[in-house]
Amino acid sequence: MCTALSIKSKNNKWFFGRNMDLSYNFNQSVMLIPRNYKFQDKVTGDMITNNRAIIGIGTVIDDHPAIADAMNENGLACAGLNFAGYVYYEKEIVKGKINIAPYDFIQWVLSNHETVDEVKDAIKNIELVDIPINDKTPVSTLHWMISDKTGKSIVVEKTKDKFAVYDNPVGVLTNNPTFDWHLTNLNEYMNIAPNQPKETKWSNQELKPLGIGAGTLGMPGDFASVSRFVRIAYIRDNMPDIEDDITAITQFFHMLDYVKMVKGGVITEDGLQDLTLYSSCMDQENGIYYYKTYDNNRINAVDMNKEQLEGDKIKLFTYQTTQDINYKN
Repeated sequence: MCTALSIKSKNNKWFFGRNMDLSYNFNQSVMLIPRNYKFQDKVTGDMITNNRAIIGIGTVIDDHPAIADAMNENGLACAGLNFAGYVYYEKEIVKGKINIAPYDFIQWVLSNHETVDEVKDAIKNIELVDIPINDKTPVSTLHWMISDKTGKSIVVEKTKDKFAVYDNPVGVLTNNPTFDWHLTNLNEYMNIAPNQPKETKWSNQELKPLGIGAGTLGMPGDFASVSRFVRIAYIRDNMPDIEDDITAITQFFHMLDYVKMVKGGVITEDGLQDLTLYSSCMDQENGIYYYKTYDNNRINAVDMNKEQLEGDKIKLFTYQTTQDINYKN
């Protein structure tokens, strides 16, 4: 389970990120993939050259980068979220298409494009093929949210029925079911509002709101994907104007906290604790990747523009897992 989000500040700067909800670590760390880095395409066997510098969180498996969420040097950002039960990948290469593995989709998006419109045009020529990185690593069941620094956003989903690209007017994404279903489901919550309801009468019985927040009665509070979609869409639609970058980053993480997974809330079928491993926030204008982890609430930052953006090696940054407390005495 995961949640992705896109917001903007008052000065029209855009921020994109996500909660990574998972019951286990995947050897994740912040990574910088430079221009001209080369790795082997597991579908075709060809060598792939990275065309744009990319920063995000992911892992390296057999010298192959597998990205969970990231942005490129042009501010285009993408995140992969679990889509189990709905996703479908081709079992064999499809002739006449650019065939890629699902774990390479984010790299394909960010290496080759600058805007969402470019992705929407190019995606007509690709196909997703179910070929794993190695025998020990199954292919993840994903759909993707993509946003650029103008605020345009899309959701990409491949099911048995179609390879769909949806415009994303609400700027959020969670998990299954399909994105169009989530948009329709928002109609069930059109009366929820941040304002207090007015006093009224039923059969001459005076009715008053029972405390602050009564306008949000009916808001789903569980951890399910459908409920998290409603909550994050609601809080995004009602967030205040954000004056500056730091305020935007602070607000962004608070919004992700509103839908985060906490140990003890959900137990998986394997008996594991589902939790928010990390939350990320990408400053798409300035190329800074912010994140915090379940075990470290401090916001950490990596500025890609302070690094060498061209080279032949991936740079990994320390993933913070020890709590950092600011003692005042």
